[in-house]
Amino acid sequence: KAFYNEKTRLFVDAEGSNHSALHSNALPLYFDITPLDSQKDEVELIKENGFSCGVYMSYFVLKALARVGEHELVYSLITSDSIHSWSNMLREDATTCFEAWGKDQKWNTSLCHPWASAPIPVMVEDIIGLKPKVAGWKEIEFAPKIPASLKEVDLKIKVKSGEIRVKIENGECSIHAPE
Repeated sequence: KAFYNEKTRLFVDAEGSNHSALHSNALPLYFDITPLDSQKDEVELIKENGFSCGVYMSYFVLKALARVGEHELVYSLITSDSIHSWSNMLREDATTCFEAWGKDQKWNTSLCHPWASAPIPVMVEDIIGLKPKVAGWKEIEFAPKIPASLKEVDLKIKVKSGEIRVKIENGECSIHAPE
């Protein structure tokens, strides 16, 4: 209540503030405390701002968008080529995920930060829709949410009982998994 602005239908950064940042809105969306009639406004704010946040926060932005069904926007952000993107890391010869979007964006940037690999769990869980239903992958949940712009996927995941493979080609989706 203290941070929600009913006029803008967005969350503000601090009590008494009129500024609504990406962080202030992605987290309420992620934690499902955004009023339903305000979700569209928060999605628009995120769409306008892109990843105007650090790499760490990108996971919460992507998961929040996936939670409200914005899979095309999720995929668009993952494949963006802006200076705040994983593509920018690749342009700078990344072989792992950086701590910041680019080497010069943080004076002491580590060039190996696993928590900066948000596209991996988001693509597997929220776009391809593959999750363990029971611990140890003894049962799986498969509910793909493939954006129209994603034309091809070939995913293989090794689990204790074998290999799970998901293929998507030309809108056709197949899954092969051990018993």
